[in-house]
Amino acid sequence: MRRPFDAVLFDLDGTLLETAPEIGAAVSLAIAEQGLPPVDIAAVRFFIGHGVRQTIAKAYDTVAPAGTTDAKRNADIDAALHCFEHHYARLAPQSQPFADTVSTLTRLRALGVKCAIVSNKETRFVEQLLAGGPLPGLIDLLVCGDTLPSKKPDAAPILFALEKFGTLPAQTLMVGDSSIDVACARNAGVPVWMVPYGYNGSEPAEHAGADRVILTLTEVALACSGTVPASVTLADGPASAPHQAP
Repeated sequence: MRRPFDAVLFDLDGTLLETAPEIGAAVSLAIAEQGLPPVDIAAVRFFIGHGVRQTIAKAYDTVAPAGTTDAKRNADIDAALHCFEHHYARLAPQSQPFADTVSTLTRLRALGVKCAIVSNKETRFVEQLLAGGPLPGLIDLLVCGDTLPSKKPDAAPILFALEKFGTLPAQTLMVGDSSIDVACARNAGVPVWMVPYGYNGSEPAEHAGADRVILTLTEVALACSGTVPASVTLADGPASAPHQAP
C-alpha cells in the first residue's frame, strides 16, 4: 500500500511537547514583576496557541485591575514579554516530549516522510525548547510564529511548508492539538488529525472538526507505514495525555 503522506506537519506545544507547566510558571513570574497579583498557572494552559505575547496578554487580563488603560496594559504586556524571555530560558529545558514523540518522528524519518514543526511560538522560544534534545535531528523544517508575516490559523505557514517540501496538499498531513491547527489546515486544503490531550482551551478535540482524533502520535507512524489505513479512525472520545518520555 502506498504511504498516504509524503510530509507531516506537527504543532509543537501540546502535540509534540508538554510545555504548559513551564509556560505557566514563566508567564506568572513575568506578570508578577509588573506589580500584579499572581496568575493561576494552571489557567495559562487555556491561553496557549496564538504565540507568547497573546498568552501573556490573556493571562494579564485575568489579574489586571478594572479601569486599566490600553496604554498601561500594552506597556505592562511589553515589559512582561521581556521578563518572560528571562524566566522561560531557565524553565524551558524542563519541557519534555510526550512518550511517543521521538519514536514517531524516528519511524517517519526511516520511512522517508518529511517532518516539520509549524508553531505560532516565536523562533527564539522554539529554539530554546529544542536545544539539547532529540527533536532537531528528526525535524526537517521549522515554521514559527515570526517566520512569515502571518501565522496560524492563516494558511501561510502550511503553504510555506508545502513549497519547501515540494509536496501536494493531499499528501501532506497536519497534526495538532487545537482548533487553530484545524482551521489552518482547512485554509490550506490539507488533511488534519488532532490529539485530544493538548491545549485547546476547554473545548473537546471532537468539536474542532478534524478529520481524525488520534489517541497518540504513534497512529501517524502506523498509517504512514501502511500498518493501518489512513482512512481508519482508531480513536473516538477524549483521552488523557500520554506520559512524557523519561
